[in-house]
Amino acid sequence: MKSRSDIHELLMLKLTGGLNEDQQAEIDALIERDPEVNKAWIHLQEYYLMHEKRRADFDSISAADIMTGVKDRIFSPRPAFHTGKWFIAAAAAVIGIGIFIYGITKTNHSSKVLSAVHKNIPAKSVYLELQNGQIIDLSGGEQYLKTEDGQVTLNNSRDRLTFIADKENSGLNKLVVPDGKDYSIRLSDGTEIRMNAGSTLEFPFGFAGSSRKISLTGEAYVKVAAGADQPFTVITPTTTIQVLGTEFNVNTYNPGKTAISLVQGAVKVSAGKREVVLKPGFQAEYTTQKGINTYPFDKNDVLSWLEGKYEFRETPLSEIIPILERWYDVKIITDHPAVADKTFTMLIKKPEGIKAFLEMLKVIRGADYYYKNDTIHIK
Repeated sequence: MKSRSDIHELLMLKLTGGLNEDQQAEIDALIERDPEVNKAWIHLQEYYLMHEKRRADFDSISAADIMTGVKDRIFSPRPAFHTGKWFIAAAAAVIGIGIFIYGITKTNHSSKVLSAVHKNIPAKSVYLELQNGQIIDLSGGEQYLKTEDGQVTLNNSRDRLTFIADKENSGLNKLVVPDGKDYSIRLSDGTEIRMNAGSTLEFPFGFAGSSRKISLTGEAYVKVAAGADQPFTVITPTTTIQVLGTEFNVNTYNPGKTAISLVQGAVKVSAGKREVVLKPGFQAEYTTQKGINTYPFDKNDVLSWLEGKYEFRETPLSEIIPILERWYDVKIITDHPAVADKTFTMLIKKPEGIKAFLEMLKVIRGADYYYKNDTIHIK
């Protein structure tokens, strides 16, 4: 078995997200099978993660800084670390972590490290951030687990999240879907939300009171469960959408612009002092310059992303590129302004990948491409 200092170092590195895959597997196995290691890990998290001030201080230093301080203290001749089981050192929240962290966080560091749990989430993962700060990676396949406080049961299956929670659990949680991904969630009232790439949803586990409210940035298709006694409200960066039971698409990708496309039911869209009631087949578009305007919309244009495709009709390449960047999680630039102004009529299917689109450009417009520094250049 590893020495007490080795185990303590692994626990600290796990907290800061500084472990490689082998070390992560090793310490996770120890936590699972050894009650003392498990207790030490719980105490360590409670000391740091559950205390707002300590957490803020800890976020301001790097993993290297932390481990320098930890090693100095582990190997210095302090009586507390020369007697008893390794647990005396590992269970730092009980006797030692106050000394370790206090001493480190009081020094002045210019480096910045992500929250310990944030660093354990791969950069391209879908994740859920709970109201208490706990972060849960949802990109690892089938999952059935409870939150740390034991109040919510989560089921992550086939890129869809469902959960069981008390109706009074009304604190806001954040679901983040990065570029290159899409994801679905079923809320406690039965409302279904399909989120497109590069989108964020804030929602409670339970809808207490007389209303149901969520916040959204990016793009999502929302199928609201009926509930006349609890009106449903979607808040976007620029508009507020009020519904009773309906299906609609919300797009907030472009700063200062929001588009709400109603499939069925009825919604009231408000922004500033203006509000409109939409009928099925119509879209409300809000811009900071023109306010709210309504138009008929084409489902093939607006909703095709739900089927993993985009259909463009005489669309400038400059408008297509941001969609591709979100969809495939790539960076694309045009080498000449004239190329960005070229228009295209085409159907893009996500499973075919970015290369299929690039090859199509060559055929349709003779626009070649090349890769440089992880960026696609179209020339």
